[in-house]
Amino acid sequence: MQDAVSFSHALADPTRWRIALLVAEQTLCVCELEDGLRLPQSTLSSHLAVMRAGGLLEVERRGKWAYYKLSTALGPAFVALREHFAVSLEQDPVRAADRERIAQRVALHGSGDCGGERRRAIPRPRAPARAVPCGR
Repeated sequence: MQDAVSFSHALADPTRWRIALLVAEQTLCVCELEDGLRLPQSTLSSHLAVMRAGGLLEVERRGKWAYYKLSTALGPAFVALREHFAVSLEQDPVRAADRERIAQRVALHGSGDCGGERRRAIPRPRAPARAVPCGR
């Protein structure tokens, strides 16, 4: 029973759903997830640990970089859940923004791995300038 509970816990958070939806489409490096989801590294690491413990994700190390993908064992279960909720997921603006940022981030390094000079963050949108009243 513990395996079922751990798997359920792996998906019991909106951020973990966001991660799973993205890695279901492609294998992603931690830095891509961090930049694409706009999460601090420590927060992302905690979510990834829960998802690995639940058997939902597998990690592949390439040098100092970690790449995540859906597990071969439980990935099909997640895909079935994703298909069940497909209509609401496709209408979610957060999901659309995540997909767009991940596409931009992956495009920054082309066909190579993350790391080195190719590892750049997606520029964040600038906040509109606010008028500051004169202090006189």
